[in-house]
Amino acid sequence: MWLRFRQTRLADAPVSAEGEVPYLADVSQLSRRGLTFAPLVRKTYVELPQPSLANNVSDLQRLEQALGRTVPGPFQMGLAVTRRLPHLLRKADWKVTAVTGCRGPLTEIIDVETGDTSRRNMCIAADIGTTTVVCHLVDLRDGQTLGQAAKYNSQAAFGADVIHRIIHASRSGEGEAALRHAVVGDLNELIHQLLTKYRLGAQDITLLTAAGNTTMIHLLLGLPAENIRKEPYIGATYMLPPFRAAEIGLQINTRGLLYCLPCVAGFVGGDIAAGIAATGMTHGKSIRMLIDIGTNGEIAVGNEEFLVCASASAGPAFEGAECRSGMRATRGAIDHIRLLDADRVLSYSTIGSAGPVGLCGTGYVDLIAEMLRVGLIDKTGRLREGAGPRVRLGEDGMLEYVAVPAAQAGDGRDVAISQGDINNILRAKGAIYAAATVLLNALNLKFSDLSKILVAGAFGNFLNLENAIFIGLLPEVPSDRLSFVGNTSLAGAKLAALSRRFHDDIFRIAAGATYFELSTAPTFMEQFTSACFFPHTNVELFPSVMAELSCGRET
Repeated sequence: MWLRFRQTRLADAPVSAEGEVPYLADVSQLSRRGLTFAPLVRKTYVELPQPSLANNVSDLQRLEQALGRTVPGPFQMGLAVTRRLPHLLRKADWKVTAVTGCRGPLTEIIDVETGDTSRRNMCIAADIGTTTVVCHLVDLRDGQTLGQAAKYNSQAAFGADVIHRIIHASRSGEGEAALRHAVVGDLNELIHQLLTKYRLGAQDITLLTAAGNTTMIHLLLGLPAENIRKEPYIGATYMLPPFRAAEIGLQINTRGLLYCLPCVAGFVGGDIAAGIAATGMTHGKSIRMLIDIGTNGEIAVGNEEFLVCASASAGPAFEGAECRSGMRATRGAIDHIRLLDADRVLSYSTIGSAGPVGLCGTGYVDLIAEMLRVGLIDKTGRLREGAGPRVRLGEDGMLEYVAVPAAQAGDGRDVAISQGDINNILRAKGAIYAAATVLLNALNLKFSDLSKILVAGAFGNFLNLENAIFIGLLPEVPSDRLSFVGNTSLAGAKLAALSRRFHDDIFRIAAGATYFELSTAPTFMEQFTSACFFPHTNVELFPSVMAELSCGRET
């Protein structure tokens, strides 16, 4: 059937060719799409003329006149800053730095500092994922990224997925506060790491832009989230104004601003809106699909004329969580692996070339594809008992395959994949593939109608394309139609910090998108069941994979 969507033209901003934006977003990407460098928060040093009988405008008007030469107005200033402005100007001999921030059509004079402090104006761009929190430190003077830091989201202690966290937050007592404190604590920890490394003070961070799914943003701000999990799945708000970061306990400049990127619906958040903007997929007539492979598995399809989004819960398996040897893509994680046969590992690589201590998402995709090729698992994902000496009964009573024995591991522990791990990944890839199929069917489209499939997510740029198709995570299409674009959520958050126009474009995209609720789609469970095989029950969708498997069995 056809899906009805808003007839909203989404490509009002200029852009170059229809290629996607690389995930390492910086100021060069702005010029590439015709946007000027205009950070949401600026520091401007001004030397004001001293008042006299001939020039007797008020202190605030004097400051606004000086700022108006380089900073767009109209201006507003809070009462606290206005109260101390007269004393500060005279103490500073009328030489001050104004910190200004964008608040819609107005520019707020956030603070006024003595002397020239314009050289220290930094931003934190944050991707608040269900499983992982990632922060980049950005210099707002020139748009350059100085460093990055990441960690697992501490909210996982209250549940691996958003539904369990919403339930915990909805309970009486301190549930909501506990979840808020957990993620704010994560952000503060990462901010502190970056400040320490680059010898900065908290006052130097004047801005934090945050992208995350709708639940993560609600929990960050302490907004009631219980209605997101109940039909018709409505959030408290999707379009948020900037707030004082200190209001929720973020340890940056005491008057610094927090901008949360806009959400589309209850289960499609600012992370996917940021990704759509960062990849430029709403520019041009060709139809593209963006698949953000994370815990929520968000998907968008569209062009300059329409945009439709959906979300399917994939779980955290592809982010290295809830698997026996799973870990983030950090030092010692196996990111690629090949098997010679059921008994022997041909080769593997680890991040940082360190001793292997676990498997990250790309490692799991490779390992499962290789296990399928050599006959360690069948198309249902079942480990074959007695398939080789590396297959054994684990401590939990389930079969497992030892990829790297303890004697060869970096921490003296086996790196293994269990039947439960395989099942988790099978369901995760099945949810993503089924969601994409159902969404396309609703638009009367097929994978072959797409000019490009953009794969986003923390591990996208390191994913083995052949293996991702081999297990049925991605459709079998010509390789030139698949592109890995990395963490587009973070890229969008960063570009929003660097350009008021880009920031406004994300809001326009979120407002113009149509949300498709997969849970009410009558064909979703059928498609999900079909996709919970390696690669799929419909073998005609993966002719090359089936040909390779058939060849392997014959030999």
